[in-house]
Amino acid sequence: MPLRILFSIRNPSYVRHYESVLRLLAGRGHEVALVTEPTEKQSWPGSVLRLVEDVPRIQLSLMPALASDPWFELATRLRQARFYLRFLDPKYGGMPALGERARSRAPALTVRLAESAGLGGRGRRLIARVIDVLERATCTSRAFYPYLREMRPDVVVATPLVVLKTTQLDLMRAAIELGIRNVFAVASWDNLSSKGELTFAPQQLVVWNAVQQQEAAELHEVDPARVVVTGAQVFDEWFDKRPSTSREAFCARVGLRPDRPLVLYVCSALLEGSPPEPRFVEQWVRHLRSSTHPVLRDCNILIRPHFKRGDEWKGVTVTTLDGVVCWPPLGAVPADRTSKTDYFDSMHHADAVVGLNTSAMIEAAIVGRPVYTVLLPEFRDSQEGTVHFHYLLEGPDALLHAARSFDQHAEGLSAQLEHRAADPERSARFVRMFVRPGPMDCPATVRFADAIEALAGRPAPSPEPAPVWAAALRPWLAPFARAAARRVRRIRDEHRRNKEAQLEAHRTRKAQAKRPAAERPRSA
Repeated sequence: MPLRILFSIRNPSYVRHYESVLRLLAGRGHEVALVTEPTEKQSWPGSVLRLVEDVPRIQLSLMPALASDPWFELATRLRQARFYLRFLDPKYGGMPALGERARSRAPALTVRLAESAGLGGRGRRLIARVIDVLERATCTSRAFYPYLREMRPDVVVATPLVVLKTTQLDLMRAAIELGIRNVFAVASWDNLSSKGELTFAPQQLVVWNAVQQQEAAELHEVDPARVVVTGAQVFDEWFDKRPSTSREAFCARVGLRPDRPLVLYVCSALLEGSPPEPRFVEQWVRHLRSSTHPVLRDCNILIRPHFKRGDEWKGVTVTTLDGVVCWPPLGAVPADRTSKTDYFDSMHHADAVVGLNTSAMIEAAIVGRPVYTVLLPEFRDSQEGTVHFHYLLEGPDALLHAARSFDQHAEGLSAQLEHRAADPERSARFVRMFVRPGPMDCPATVRFADAIEALAGRPAPSPEPAPVWAAALRPWLAPFARAAARRVRRIRDEHRRNKEAQLEAHRTRKAQAKRPAAERPRSA
């Protein structure tokens, strides 16, 4: 029986995580309403528009807008407070950057209470329960009742869900309160450990592997019976993809010699406050070029900038060295057939892949390449200072060949390029554990779609209406809701004024540059 599936993504960038699932669900005859949150500059990228052209059963639309709504803004502030409390737990004790990020967003009152002398875990849990009660009393889910009744979905799927300011939380809670089947789809390998904390239980969670299943239970207190392990559908296409060109042709295209080993460096989207990655890469390249290992002095080095940090590579001079290329020069998101093919070819033709902390390491493992990293103190916050990085680093199925110095790293990398490295099955073991658990010949995409259909084949859950006390508390919270809305307006107005001042300063500099030198004002 055809289903009507409401597939909620926070923004269009998440479509690439689920494109294969969307295509398969539509191909099985289901109607898929692909919806996102409205923004001031809302637009669907060309890759998504091409998707719906190819697959008419996928329709695009926007969810109701709650931004600037006083109750939504208050709910967001309470969620930010709860987010901060999460990172005070001892399990995050060695990860100060995550805690500081949460602290910078939390209400000042929460920070003062949580950091009061003598306030331990029991006190923090008490504050968290109070916050949960207040957040529930905002009743923001009610705004989605008419929307869901109009859409009449058989199943609501939401991803990534566990972020601080999103109406997906309100949509999912509305689905639970109305008795509509609902699924939380975990989008990425760090979502359960470094994002927000669930304060309600979705009917079903779809996760990649047993690691995330354990995270759901231990970090979010989700009943394991609600969790379905499907594998990582976002990576399915890399299992069957083949290179578009020979090694000789690829090297000629990017400007490298095909008779030399090729090392691919994949850049990362590092945590805010981390040192610029280009500076590290320059240091890394120059160390390889001055190595005692001839293979490292002569090998090809292909650097792939992260598509979100392309501007950092303007003016970087390391590519003036022989055999070092930055390609694509400013990075590119692998979102369409051409960019995905280029990306795959760079991994396929590489003899080894190096990076700091990026999902490209996982993709390289799928392609069968060994993956190396250097653990340096200046990047600790973005590496060992996160939970998810340890899944690549530790355990019997660890992926990374990790070193704590450039010399140690050079020793391991040279062994790989000279075909004398140990443990050639390392990447394959990691893929079987983390990316595609279960039958290797069954794509995660198929298992994901099967899970949705199986859920739809069960009776709809009983409605779980909001408790009566939630509405009763609402009048007492009204002044705080209005204050939260004023805060947002103040921040927005300040941001607009700053942008206008920057634009005016740019116009002034541009006008002065056009004036003759004799007419320009002299500096004191």
